[in-house]
Amino acid sequence: MSELHGDTGERPDPGAVRGPAPAPGAAPALPYSDRPAWFRPVVLAALLLLAINLRPAVNALGAVIPALRGDTGLTGASAGVLLALPTLSFALLGVGAPAVAARIGSHRTVLLAVLAMIAGQLLRAVVPGVPMLFIGSVLTLAGIAAGNVLLPGLVRLHFPDRITVVTACYTVLLTAGGSIAAALTIPLQTSLGGDWRLGIGLWSALAAVALIPWITTVVSVGRPLPRASQARAIPVTSLRRSRLAWAMAGYFGLQSMQAYVAFGWLPEIYVDAGLSDQAAAFQVSLLTAIGIPIAAIVPWLLGRIHTPRVLIVAMIGCYSLGYLGLILSPGSAPSLWSILLGLGGGSFPTALTLIALRTRTPQGTLALSAFAQSAGYLIASVGPVLFGIIHDWTGGWTWSLIAICGVLVVHLFCGLGVSRRRFLEDELTA
Repeated sequence: MSELHGDTGERPDPGAVRGPAPAPGAAPALPYSDRPAWFRPVVLAALLLLAINLRPAVNALGAVIPALRGDTGLTGASAGVLLALPTLSFALLGVGAPAVAARIGSHRTVLLAVLAMIAGQLLRAVVPGVPMLFIGSVLTLAGIAAGNVLLPGLVRLHFPDRITVVTACYTVLLTAGGSIAAALTIPLQTSLGGDWRLGIGLWSALAAVALIPWITTVVSVGRPLPRASQARAIPVTSLRRSRLAWAMAGYFGLQSMQAYVAFGWLPEIYVDAGLSDQAAAFQVSLLTAIGIPIAAIVPWLLGRIHTPRVLIVAMIGCYSLGYLGLILSPGSAPSLWSILLGLGGGSFPTALTLIALRTRTPQGTLALSAFAQSAGYLIASVGPVLFGIIHDWTGGWTWSLIAICGVLVVHLFCGLGVSRRRFLEDELTA
């Protein structure tokens, strides 16, 4: 097995631990062990600032779509394509992140990703014209996709002794970043006397803050190793023969599908059930708010329970009860159904945590993260579309909700697959 820090491509420190990966249960080796005391706190700040920047650019755009369409004359179909870009970009662009990281190092790849986020957000906010809106969005999403994929591997690299704790911290900030952007984009642009362009551009300032610790980290880590001296990376394509990788992709993808269905269609379901637009929007905010404490608790639990099977089944049970309530009586207790769906959304931090816990090395974490997220987001992208098509065919929401309940069966099957204690590297070697 290659050295612990080998996936970064950066020159290792003399004090870093080499040799085989520790056996399960053994104390993990800490990389960069001869760095000054400030190094790990700076890396932690870099990781957390990356996490909080992975959703604002997406959610801010959704918040300004009505004003954007009115100003640009964008058709409904074109706006739909713009809103579909995140899942498609995460699926298609994230898969290339490991190859870039193998060439220039994971830290430098993240630094370039942050620069892409800043440049893309400014481009679509400052340069007029619909083409620049799409080009800037793709550039921004390319940076986010790389960050999505690389973050779990960097957590395992720098904090192998604190994987669940650091994962809890970054999933909370990732979730909170999206919620804050959705809630504050319109009020901020209004208070600053701007329009929708200011609304989607101001979040580039948050990304710019992340540059400071990432530049410090890159300078401290040093220049990349020669390719021949780097630890051997795990090709993402080799994961096609791993049952664990496919189970993880299915679990990640189906939880993402349900999240995008809820965010996209739940307001309309509630409005058709008799709620006002404002009340329906509040229910989506409630669902999102539930996800913040869940993101803090779930990784912590996964680090302390013997098997995540019970937790996975409980979350899918919450999803089932929430959907059943929407089928039978959506307007009677909407807050209860939203809370249950929010509890089911704990599948997201569960998936992110298990990506790190089901691998032995940063190379394995990086490969599994790329495979699971790329395949998973591709799976997720079809959910909202099919949900809407079934509604159009049937003229109601019942059969759409029954269909998403059917998805839960596959979600449970995949969840049971990833709950087994096994490791990607062992599967690939076997």
